[in-house]
Amino acid sequence: MSKKSIALLCAIMALGAFLRFYQITEIPPGLYPDEAMNGNNALEALATGDFKVFYPENNGREGLFINMQAISVAAFGNTPWALRIVSALIGTLTILGIYLVARELFRSNPVGLLAAFFLAASYWHLNFSRIGFRAIMLPMFATFGIYFLLKGLRTCKALNMIIAGTLTGLGVHTYIAFRFMVFVFAVPIVYTLWQRMRVKRSDVLSKTIALFTLFGITFYIIAALVALAPLGFYFFQHPEAFASRAGDVSVFSSAAPAKELLISAGKTVGMFFWNGDCNWRHNFNCRPELNPLVAVFFVIGIIASIRASTTYKLQSTTLAVWLIAMSLPAVLTREGIPHALRAIGMLPPVMILASLGADRVRGLITTWSARQKTQWLTKAVQIERIRRELTVLLIAALLTVPLITYRDYFIRWADKPQTYDAFDTSSVHLGKYLAALPRETHKYIVVNRSGTLVRGIPMPAQTIIYITDTFRRESQREKNFTYIVADGTTSRAMALSDFNPPAQEKYVIAFLDGLDGDLITAFRAKYPKLKAHAPGDFIILENQ
Repeated sequence: MSKKSIALLCAIMALGAFLRFYQITEIPPGLYPDEAMNGNNALEALATGDFKVFYPENNGREGLFINMQAISVAAFGNTPWALRIVSALIGTLTILGIYLVARELFRSNPVGLLAAFFLAASYWHLNFSRIGFRAIMLPMFATFGIYFLLKGLRTCKALNMIIAGTLTGLGVHTYIAFRFMVFVFAVPIVYTLWQRMRVKRSDVLSKTIALFTLFGITFYIIAALVALAPLGFYFFQHPEAFASRAGDVSVFSSAAPAKELLISAGKTVGMFFWNGDCNWRHNFNCRPELNPLVAVFFVIGIIASIRASTTYKLQSTTLAVWLIAMSLPAVLTREGIPHALRAIGMLPPVMILASLGADRVRGLITTWSARQKTQWLTKAVQIERIRRELTVLLIAALLTVPLITYRDYFIRWADKPQTYDAFDTSSVHLGKYLAALPRETHKYIVVNRSGTLVRGIPMPAQTIIYITDTFRRESQREKNFTYIVADGTTSRAMALSDFNPPAQEKYVIAFLDGLDGDLITAFRAKYPKLKAHAPGDFIILENQ
């Protein structure tokens, strides 16, 4: 690898790191309850020392990411950015991973650098690199895992195969969609075995290579099983946790599965070009997941890969299976389609194919200029100037990609009211307010928003619970916090009738949904001396 290539890779990594860490303490605003749930599990694990391989709350989540977040929370405290900085680090490392796997696949440094650049500048990848969701780990383990597998099969080195197997097994600890990667890892293994076992030559070298390949694959499988074992044993003990909520959102649970499958597939393909994920946590205003220029290169890359499939069988097959297999977590579901989060495993093959397309355009410019020079010898200088100008134009066009991503994310998306609401920012403000109150003050949080129950409290309360560090009952008692469930007609009435605050002590009542005027009025009617005020974007009732 030349010094120029190293410098370019470092520059791309620096670009990716800047986009992922810049203003990470402020953007995104707030903290979505799913992120907060991770944080609460992390806080509990730190307090009890019980770091789990699987956390069953909130439909169940693999524990690796949460346990990594716990390290960050221990270092930086129970802040939103302490959860997100882990994602930013993983997202940055994935840029190196995609460079390595693209270069290993095509033995081409330009393809590797372009793939790294496209991922570094991708709005899609940037967005999830700044949110505390475990799914961001999938592309990292996938890229590094495939890289070491390809390298191990090429060099017949056991260490590479052991690393690849370990990454494969650990990948299952990241996100449920990683399970589809088994089809991708199978491609180079099956292809290499087929190539080396069908050789009929009786020379010692061929037999030795075939034997080492078998040994290497054996090491790979053993390492994968060892890394997978803790989670596999948990699923053996709790088989219901293996499927999580996949069955609830599957296209096959609908009345017309074939129709739903076609619609889902169409929307998933369409998200690259014209209509992306419309969830404001996942995207900016239904923006296509690919920059228009990257989308063009992606299409060119697909065409180039198909045309070169006879020459580059392993490469083309690996990318095709990778793209299709990792689309299945999104295509096989019917909720929130297109769904950029479930399709996050498609990022590496998409960016590698786009890099192939861009490299193909670069090659066409070089080929065209060389052909013209042979035909017009007297015009060689002018033709060379045109080649350089076209190359500069291509580079200039590429440099617009990170600029547009920066504009869309930090300027257009970050300050939007929809973004503010999508990350439940008011709950963070309320949580900070409550956490700053004296311990002696009794704090009653009326949870008047519905959601999956976590230890008897609806999910939307997890944000306040994390900010105040009151997930454990011991913490609630110690800090004088009481959570009152009032998310339905019956529970609202019970919450009001059962509420008996200490008459002679100071207390405050906070409402998760401050716009619930009827419930707030009912509390004030029962306790006329309560004073209402809004110290921020939330409502507080207090007795003194």
